[in-house]
Amino acid sequence: MKKAFYIISTVLLLSRCGWTQTRYAGAAMELGVGARPLALGGAASALLSTGETFYYNPSSLGLLQKPHINLMYAPTFGSFTEPMASYNYMGAAYPLHGDGTIAFNWTRFAVDDIPVYPELGGSSFAERNKDAALRPNGTALGYIEDVEDVFYFTFAKTLESILPLGWWYGDLPITIPVGLNFKLLRQKLGEASATGMGVDAGLMIKFNLGTLVNQRQLGDLLFGLSLLDMTQTAIVWSTEHKDRVQQTLTFGMSYLQPLWFSHAWLNLYYTYLKKYDQQHLAGIEFAVKGLALRLGRNSSGLTVGAGIHWKSVIIDYAFVTNSFQDVHRISCSISL
Repeated sequence: MKKAFYIISTVLLLSRCGWTQTRYAGAAMELGVGARPLALGGAASALLSTGETFYYNPSSLGLLQKPHINLMYAPTFGSFTEPMASYNYMGAAYPLHGDGTIAFNWTRFAVDDIPVYPELGGSSFAERNKDAALRPNGTALGYIEDVEDVFYFTFAKTLESILPLGWWYGDLPITIPVGLNFKLLRQKLGEASATGMGVDAGLMIKFNLGTLVNQRQLGDLLFGLSLLDMTQTAIVWSTEHKDRVQQTLTFGMSYLQPLWFSHAWLNLYYTYLKKYDQQHLAGIEFAVKGLALRLGRNSSGLTVGAGIHWKSVIIDYAFVTNSFQDVHRISCSISL
C-alpha cells in the first residue's frame, strides 16, 4: 500500500508540470451519461445501475449481475427534433467469472454547420461605421464541424470482507468494488484535431444497515469515492497546443430502503463533487413494480425523471436543468 501511494503521488505531481490547465478542456465529458443518474441530479458517486454509472464511478460496475447494452439519445440546445448539437452514448458491460466486470463505452458530442466569417475590416468600430465597404455582410466563408469522441475501457472487481464488530454485534459482511476507466479522447474542430488519454479510478463500500444495528427492516448503505482524470488527462492538438483536464473528485453516499408494499423501494442519493468549484448534488427515487419516479438537484437547479422496467428492457427519461438551456435525456438499457 505504501509503494502504491508513493507511485500515485509521484504520477500526480509530475502530471502538473509543463502543461496548461484549461477550464473548458474536455468540457463535453461534463455532460453526463444515463437518464437515470441525470434525473437524480448527477448524484451518482454511490449509485448502482445497469452500466452507465462507469462515468461517475467505475467501481460500480463490479456489482453488475448481468450483461447489459446501454444507449442514450441526448439532443442538446435548440429543439428536441432539431437540436443545435447532438450528444449520444452507447456501451456494453459484461460480468466475468470471479466477480469482475469489463465494459466498453463510447460518447460522441457533435456540432455541425458552424459558420466561419471573414476578419473584420478596418481598425475600429468607428472606422467601419464611416465606411460601409468595411462592414461585414453576414455571409459565411464556409462551415466547419466539431466532433468529440471519448472511448472508455472499464475494468471492475468486487472484493468481499467480514468486519468483526465484537460479541455484541457480531460480524458485518462488507462488499468493496474497485474499478478503473482507461479513456481515449479524439476531437476534430475544422482542420485541427486532438487526441488524449486519461484514467479514472473509484471504489465503493456497501453493507446492510439492518445487519449493523440489528434492525431487519433497514436497507443497504453505500459509500462511493472516485477520482476522475486522475492524471489530468492530456489533450494534444495538431497545432501543437497542449491542454490538461482538471481532476474531478467525488464522494457520495446512498441509502436503499425497501418498503412494506408491492416490492417498492425508496432510494436516497448524495454526492459531493469538486472540480473548478464545489457542488452538492442530491436525488431521491421511488420505485414500485417496474415504475420509478425521480427528483434531483444539480448545480443549476432541479431535475426530474421517470423510468419503466419491462422484462429485460429499461427505459429512462430525464429533464435536466442547465445553466445555458434545459435539456431532455432518454436512455435505454437491455439486459442480456
